[in-house]
Formats: sequence, structure tokens, C-alpha cells
Amino acid sequence: MIPGRVPAPRFIILGLLVGLLAASCYRPRVVHGPAPPDHLVGIDEGDWPRVEGLRLHVFNTGMNRVSPLLVGEPAPWRPAPAFVIEHPTRGLIVFDCGLGPEIARRAESALHPITRILFKTRSLPARDLPSLMRAAGLDPERATTVILSHMHFDHVGGCDAFRNARFVVGKGERENAGSRMNGFEPSHTEWIDPKAWHVVDFDRAAAYATFDRTVDLFGDRSIVLVAGGGHTPGGLGAIVHLPGGPVLLAGDLVVHFDWLESDDVQRIVADPERAAEVRNRIRGLLRLAPEVLVFPGHDLPEVPAARTDIVVHEPDSFVPTAWPVD
Repeated sequence: MIPGRVPAPRFIILGLLVGLLAASCYRPRVVHGPAPPDHLVGIDEGDWPRVEGLRLHVFNTGMNRVSPLLVGEPAPWRPAPAFVIEHPTRGLIVFDCGLGPEIARRAESALHPITRILFKTRSLPARDLPSLMRAAGLDPERATTVILSHMHFDHVGGCDAFRNARFVVGKGERENAGSRMNGFEPSHTEWIDPKAWHVVDFDRAAAYATFDRTVDLFGDRSIVLVAGGGHTPGGLGAIVHLPGGPVLLAGDLVVHFDWLESDDVQRIVADPERAAEVRNRIRGLLRLAPEVLVFPGHDLPEVPAARTDIVVHEPDSFVPTAWPVD
């Protein structure tokens, strides 16, 4: 070894440590974004479509804690929900799959070494979505469609149980979901037959509500997909026209309610400007249509007891004390 020269591997580690130290003082990434529309498109005086026979099931598959390096303080444990929609003619529709069974066994050790520095994640045996569905009397083999809001590890776990389904993603999501260093786990989805993918192209999509680009998934107004693209390149959400009123399954277009209320898009978005624009559109939606119930990617709204078209399974599982958190 040449005197005074640090070996390459040690130099790389030193560089990483210096980088982490430099980032340890979190600096908010404030993006105000454009003003949202001042009216609803395609909805007359709040007269939302109501599709009889639709029912939403809400499950929690575990808990995540994002490092303060990315989101500042506080950085609490937050749920990793998954959703199943009973459709009167289309069978079971899954929206996001939550955490996979490997998290129950290995926690964040199952993730890439860089990812595990930035994320803590916990689950328990038989708490993955397929297991929770079976316990609730919902057969994963009856799922005909799996909608992925995006492809981060905490939204695609357990995908391999849905062998009879087509998988719906936004344009550009698959192409950007190959690196485990960026929070993706390709092993959950690489088995899927290329013919089973349905890629939603929002380029020629229509405006709806306060969103600039939307697609009616089945052409029956039951589920309208909305373009995201801020958190990840191909992210999306879904407006579900339940009999009791509309809900927005936001994925990480809204990470949690604290995020929605702040102009800090934090260090967890691929496109800060687009993330802020979509955030503002959702703020505008809630201002113009407060009857819309928003389910963020890592939070739970207060569901009215009268809503028989929404079933929150094991509500106590949405608090950290239900899980083996630090």
C-alpha cells in the first residue's frame, strides 16, 4: 500500500459516511407548486357516480419508518396498507400489495444495504396481503386485476399470490423500478408474464375532478385512475366510486396526511415539481369536494361508521404498538 493512500473500499465507505454526515441536518425541500383548479371537471354540483356492488376492503401489512435524513423530524412509524375492491362484474381488484412475507422474517435486512439504512420496516407472520385476504374470506386466486400505485418494495409485497391477475402500472414505472438501491425489489414482480402487464398511458387522458389526466379503467366509471408521476415516474392513484361516495386511493401521491398539509415534498420524490402539483390538485379536490375520503399511501382516514361499503379490517393494526417496532 502506498503510504498516505486510503484503500479504495475504505475510501468509498468514508465517502458514504461523509455524505450521510453532511445530510444529517435535514433541509426541507419546499415546493409551493401551481394553484389547483377552482372547479370540478366532469362532475355536476358534486353529483359523483355511485356504482352499486362496489366494496372496499382495507388491510394493514406492517409498519415503516423513514429515516430523518429523508423526511426530517419527527419520523414516526407509519402503516403499510393494501386494498381490495369487490367489483360486481370484475371480481376482486387489488390496489397495492403492501409488505411481503420476507419482511416478517428479516425486517429491513431483506432490503438492499443502502435502503435498509434509510428505511426501517416491520411485519409479522401471516400478515402479508394474501394471508389477510384468506382470513377475511377473499380468495387471492379470484383477483383479476392488481393496480400498483408504484413499485417500491412496500407496495408490491406478496404479488406472486395473484397468478390469475393482470397488473396495471403507469407508463414509465416498470422501466425505472429495476434498482434495489432506490427502494425497489424487482424479485416481487420479475416473474410476471410480459403479456400480463397493462401499462396506462396518460398522455392522451382526460381531465376529471381536479386531475389533469385520468383514465376510466373498465369504462364503467367504477375506478378512475389518476396520473401522478412525482413520487416515482409512473405513479398513479385511483378514484373509486363506491355506493356511499367517492374515495381516493392515493398511493404515495399522498404519503400521509402530514405530508399533504406541508409544502415540504421531502427527499422522497423523483420529481419535486410534479409531486407538488399533484399534492395541490388533491388539496383542491378536498376543498371543492370534502365528501371525498382520501386513503394515503401510509396513513388511515377516519372512516364513518355508517359506511358499510368500506371495511377496515383489524383497525388496531394501524397503530405501531401492534407491531414489533423499536
